[in-house]
Amino acid sequence: MKNRMGKIICLMALAALLSGCTAAPPENVIREDADKSLLINADTAALTPDAVSATLYFRYGNSVYLAAEERQISVQRNEPEEKALVQALIDGPAATSSSLSPLFPPDTEVLAVSSREGTLFITFNDALLGRYADEPADTSQEPWKTEGPLRRRLCMDALTATLTEAGLCARVQVLVYRSGAQANSMRLQAGFFDRGLDETILPPMTRSEGALLTPHNTAAAILQAWMRRDWPSLYSWVLPDTRPGEQTAISAFATARVLTGFSVSAGTVTPDGQRAALCMDLSVRSAGDDGEIAGYPLILTREGGLWRVSYEQLAELMQVEVEENNG
Repeated sequence: MKNRMGKIICLMALAALLSGCTAAPPENVIREDADKSLLINADTAALTPDAVSATLYFRYGNSVYLAAEERQISVQRNEPEEKALVQALIDGPAATSSSLSPLFPPDTEVLAVSSREGTLFITFNDALLGRYADEPADTSQEPWKTEGPLRRRLCMDALTATLTEAGLCARVQVLVYRSGAQANSMRLQAGFFDRGLDETILPPMTRSEGALLTPHNTAAAILQAWMRRDWPSLYSWVLPDTRPGEQTAISAFATARVLTGFSVSAGTVTPDGQRAALCMDLSVRSAGDDGEIAGYPLILTREGGLWRVSYEQLAELMQVEVEENNG
């Protein structure tokens, strides 16, 4: 009996000891850092943002192409890089990029981004569906019958080009939050491009190389301007530090033979990314005679994100001797 009573007393003492330890641990096991700067700040928005090198795409002048702008953008520590890139596109090109123009309608906001299996889902507010500041209510006539759909197509192409070039996704699915409106799906619909009623849901978008001013597309734009005899446009593709005044250059261009057709290779770019070499086959007409220029090289130089040709090379090309076509 005494042994049993002793065991009970021991168990009660042990229980009391354990309960005391749990309720109030000794002060010497609670560590207090003297240097508060070592503690993690939970307010990540107050931290200095990261500077990220980005390639952003905007419309080049009034052309059908997108040109690249290289610049640093700020990414908050609590913000996805994808959202920061989209916001930079909405904000538009830097003030120094006078030849580039933004593509998102006014008051467009990026509300959220999320990624799944290579597809980036981007949610905008319904201002994305609105008119541009200079866009009339009636777009059934030219130039807006063409300009509106083109501008919106370039807007989506700029979005996918920027995000895929950053290596952040393979595809982009655009979603639109329509406040106070009923919709079968938040996904962008085909009617977005002409502001029409087509409710066909658009699939995720992929990169469109045809919209970008690659060396090949730049060479094609140069040759198209020559073919149309659009001398101001042709002048804009000439390296500024190699060209004379615009009127002098236009007068010289006006004496060139007529370009009636062309083909141009994809070209190769030097390792530093600043020069590209392409090969062209041209069909020309001079003094009523048709001729061919086969395998002629074209050298482009990258300046401010754009590929351009030197004035000397262009002037020589437009007056080069040709092989007569007697066919």
